[in-house]
Amino acid sequence: MAIFTGKHLHTIDEKNRLAIPSSIRKCIDEEKEGKGFYITPGMDKCLALYSPLHFEETSTKVSEPMFTNKKARTFQRLFFSMSFGVVTCDKQGRIIIPQQHKDYAGLKRDVIIVGVMDKIEIWDSQCWNEFEADNSQNFESDAEDLFRLGSVPSP
Repeated sequence: MAIFTGKHLHTIDEKNRLAIPSSIRKCIDEEKEGKGFYITPGMDKCLALYSPLHFEETSTKVSEPMFTNKKARTFQRLFFSMSFGVVTCDKQGRIIIPQQHKDYAGLKRDVIIVGVMDKIEIWDSQCWNEFEADNSQNFESDAEDLFRLGSVPSP
């Protein structure tokens, strides 16, 4: 399975096309993971791109909470209704970002594409810079807390 890492500065053109870096595209084994990406709302006002296989796995996790739980039902409805079916790259490695997704994440021209394990996040560059500035100083203490709680296996 593909593991995505790194961050890349890119631009969205006037036709809402965004080039996916070749280093990211090369990580995906289309025979195993499927072709293209599902576009979903991400946390913290970004977009998330999943390979079809990872989207299926994420869908299973999202569907697990009890259907009697109102928050779970609300999240499921919004997550799946705001998710866009598979978009594929054109010959230049670009995808089209639907306008509703662009609006959700507040994407303008300059964006940051971030590899986050099994997904790719697309952030408005200003939002990403603010997120990074607000959170990078806590990286070590957050890591210590997560390792101590067992949420993350220690390296």
